[in-house]
Amino acid sequence: MKGRNKIKFKTILLLLFVVYVAFTFVKQQITLNILDNRLNAVTSKVNAAEEENKRLNNQIKYIKTNEFIENEARQKLGLVKKGEIMFVDTAKDSKDSSN
Repeated sequence: MKGRNKIKFKTILLLLFVVYVAFTFVKQQITLNILDNRLNAVTSKVNAAEEENKRLNNQIKYIKTNEFIENEARQKLGLVKKGEIMFVDTAKDSKDSSN
């Protein structure tokens, strides 16, 4: 009798150990999947931020050029280069004022 109880006890302990290991493995796999999803999301955000950073750096470089300054002066301030003549479309203004 003692031998049988000892074998049953060892079998139950072994079964409990296997269940514990399986449960731990599944739990860790779920945790790894969650962390992997978070990593992918953060990596995607980092890549988007790097692209935005490149775009902004290119914009800063362009803003420092004479071409940008000249375009801004022409469009916003109505300035012209020496020797150029500016033409103003008065027909457009008279249509706006008649409405």
